[in-house]
Amino acid sequence: MHRKFYPLLLLLVQPLLVLSQKTDSLETRLRNTGPDTVKVNLLIDLAMEYWSKQPEKTLTYSQEALALARKLDYKRGEARSFQGVGVYYWQKNDYAKAFANYDTSKQIYRQIGDKKGEATAISNEGIVYGEQGNFGKALDNYFHSIRIFRELGDESRVASLLNSIGIIHKKQQNFDESLASYQQAQAIFAKLGDRKSVAGTHVNIATIYSKQKKYAQAFTNATQALGIFEGFNDSNGQIICNNDLGDISLLKGDYPAARSFYEKALLINETFQSKRLMVTSSIGLGNVFLKMGQNEAASEQFTKALDQAKELGLKPAIQHAYEGLAEVNGKSGNFKDAYQYHILSTSLKDSLFNAENANKIANLRVQYESEKNENQIKLIQKEKDLGYATRNTLAVTLAAVAILLALAFNRQKLKARKNKEIHEVQQRLAEAEIRNRIEKEEQLTAELEFRNKALTTHTLNLIQKNGVLEDIRETVTQARQTKLKDGDSPVLSKLLNLIDYSFNQDKDWEEFKLYFEGVHKDFFYKLKKTHPELSVGELRLCALVRLNLNLKEAAALLNISPDSVKTARHRLRKKLNIPEEGSLSDYLMTI
Repeated sequence: MHRKFYPLLLLLVQPLLVLSQKTDSLETRLRNTGPDTVKVNLLIDLAMEYWSKQPEKTLTYSQEALALARKLDYKRGEARSFQGVGVYYWQKNDYAKAFANYDTSKQIYRQIGDKKGEATAISNEGIVYGEQGNFGKALDNYFHSIRIFRELGDESRVASLLNSIGIIHKKQQNFDESLASYQQAQAIFAKLGDRKSVAGTHVNIATIYSKQKKYAQAFTNATQALGIFEGFNDSNGQIICNNDLGDISLLKGDYPAARSFYEKALLINETFQSKRLMVTSSIGLGNVFLKMGQNEAASEQFTKALDQAKELGLKPAIQHAYEGLAEVNGKSGNFKDAYQYHILSTSLKDSLFNAENANKIANLRVQYESEKNENQIKLIQKEKDLGYATRNTLAVTLAAVAILLALAFNRQKLKARKNKEIHEVQQRLAEAEIRNRIEKEEQLTAELEFRNKALTTHTLNLIQKNGVLEDIRETVTQARQTKLKDGDSPVLSKLLNLIDYSFNQDKDWEEFKLYFEGVHKDFFYKLKKTHPELSVGELRLCALVRLNLNLKEAAALLNISPDSVKTARHRLRKKLNIPEEGSLSDYLMTI
């Protein structure tokens, strides 16, 4: 039986006691501070402390800080204030207003030359893009921010952004790319000695391994994360890891271990009191008891989770609790309640009638109707048995005939009803499948069109950049050949070296490769598998030929002359064993 579990929490938050102490300290300092730039920054710091638990205070403090910053003409304070307002609207899922405030913040940071602030605003915009499903733009923003933070030497921010990139890849189900990003982030956190962040990446890596059904690796990473959190006495992290280990054990079919992990999470949570995490544990325990055939205990856990989820407004958890209760009642023979819970469950899903729920609802409905008709038949049979003692032979014969006719009629009626409902379900399934297919094709077409545009734009930008660098190099070379002072020669030589270095930057190729593979998935893997002797330079040339770039455009990207490109193409044809009458472009189109 396949089940969906309440999603794992990937962002680890501070314990509530620590947050409370920090906000109290900031509030005290704020009361003792005059209307100056220090007060502006205190207001913004307070706003950021409240965003997850009391977002209205985030907005109030940010707006107060903005008004004071404008009065003092404190530009950096204005930029930080706009970020605070943006965080409030992001938390409220008002993405248009969130983006507008982040953009204003970015422009101010850019105006005052604050690169760190600018990169932070760009990454915040990336979060908005990611939640809107615009994954290409989200990755663009994250890579842009990473470049700035690397220039500033801020490795911690680089690692955090790599973690965000991993989340985007996971949403796209690019699990290998997601895993690589998480592992890069983990290596940086480990180098910096940030053990709590290392633990967080272990949790994320465990999630990817679970998605790939590599349960041993998932269990190992979740266990490593748990050990680190236990060392810090971090209750929040321990609860999350125990819930994760419970999920993994449940997927592996180790139900006693899964129960132990969920119960340990609840035990720790008796002091920590995170109701969100309690919901996760209760739903997990409900699933365990359901698998072990302990329906009463499962019903108790799902009901407990449902009450807490309703109190917190956690719609995904409410849907999972309804789904669990439907299954428990179905296994217990309470088909009417099971049917009602399935109706409640499906009403909360984005797709109201997918194949899985259609089959479940149809089966429960047929079982319920069948049970009702069988009870009616038993009642008729009971009446018939009571009548045998007083009726004469003729009456008995007539009654028997009547009962047989009634049974035959009811069975035929039940069979017709079943056939009708099965036909209706099949028809709905077919219609739903067609709608889903059309929607999926439209979504894939739109995404491919977006990726094609992004690849084209990026390629043209690279060609333009390299063209400008080439013009500069020619100008500098001509200047050196003129009768300049000897003192100018080192300066010009250094400039030429910088230009040559820019041409040789591998990051341009890596970014181009990212955009290219977004459109032509597995192109390099398949090409390298068929022709393992191809060099990196030849792989680049193959990509440019696949894009139908002319000799001049390819030369600009490869930093060689058009004649050299022509020669390279000729050598490439030989390596790929393409006959003279064959087309290199046509061949690469088949990859």
